[in-house]
Amino acid sequence: MNLFNPKPEIFSKLSELGYPVTQSSQNKFNEVPAITFRIDGNNTDYYLENEIASQQILVTIDIWTNDSVTASSILAQVEAKMRELKYRLNTSLDVPSPEGALYHINATFIGNR
Repeated sequence: MNLFNPKPEIFSKLSELGYPVTQSSQNKFNEVPAITFRIDGNNTDYYLENEIASQQILVTIDIWTNDSVTASSILAQVEAKMRELKYRLNTSLDVPSPEGALYHINATFIGNR
């Protein structure tokens, strides 16, 4: 088994939602709502023959909107898309922000290959 790169399939799946999607830890988008994601962990286990046996992948997804209701709705949509890829929601949180800032939900997903 070769090392699996999860970024292309995650980008493609999240893009199906119709929002701008950026693979980055920075919020590089020009309109909201928007989604950013990054891989925060890609751990491998090996067989005795030094071949990859499995990978555990940790994906962080950030949702950026102008209001809390929209952010929560998009989180539900993102969770459904990630479940299609066999990732499970690990955590989600509303990120506190100063008045006038974008609403921001941060969620992590775990998947195994």
